[in-house]
Amino acid sequence: MECNKAERVSLVIDGMKFSDIKEFYLEMEQLLTKDLLWRTGRNMDAFHDFLRGGFGVHEYGQGIDFLWIHAEKIRADFGYEATELYWQEILNKCHPSNQLQIAQKVKAAKNKQGETLFDMIVQQILCKTSVYQHSLVLDWN
Repeated sequence: MECNKAERVSLVIDGMKFSDIKEFYLEMEQLLTKDLLWRTGRNMDAFHDFLRGGFGVHEYGQGIDFLWIHAEKIRADFGYEATELYWQEILNKCHPSNQLQIAQKVKAAKNKQGETLFDMIVQQILCKTSVYQHSLVLDWN
């Protein structure tokens, strides 16, 4: 199937369907993949891969216009506390050569500094250095 990258896909992210990062990954898998015969990764790298396309919902590099409803709930759910837990889990598994860098991220989140998990997700969707050009509208209701 040939892709016309000018034709954009419209998708809705519903913040009421998830409350933590594991549920978010599952929701994104359901939203951005279709008819896969394998289990996908459940992490930020896999999320980035889904955004690039080619998993049955949109073609590789095809743009998506996202509407994120109930975004305020997720901004609260994915604030500094969730961010600290996210980085702590990565710290517990990461290679020793990465521990100092990840520990600094844990400390920053604990001190309510830097980007939150919500910010990181939004940045992934709007990434301008990738093959895709997605748009995102946040509905705060």
